[in-house]
Amino acid sequence: MTHVPSKDDLPSVSDIRRKVLPTSNRDRIVPIVVGGGLVALGALLLKARPLVGEMPPARQFGDAPEGARWRRAAALARDRVEPFAPASITDQIGKSLMMGGAALLMTRLLDEAAGQGDD
Repeated sequence: MTHVPSKDDLPSVSDIRRKVLPTSNRDRIVPIVVGGGLVALGALLLKARPLVGEMPPARQFGDAPEGARWRRAAALARDRVEPFAPASITDQIGKSLMMGGAALLMTRLLDEAAGQGDD
């Protein structure tokens, strides 16, 4: 005699869904939206250039200090370090937001392209 499976023997719809779609649609879409928002916010900061983040020039006391040797050494060191200091903090934050958002977008889009590997 053959065994007819009962309702309890069959997998539930939620079990099948978990195997086919291990994450919810919300979990898949939210990182893409957040990544796009980070890129947009970074671009907005770069475009708007608010004055809040502007840094004053490094040479507030003149170019060539007179007097003590340590002042000349400090001025020389200042001139060597100055290229690494940002002129605008908001520009740096904007660039960082855009890079982070782009990395998040690429990661999630490549993850979607990779799929589950059941092909």
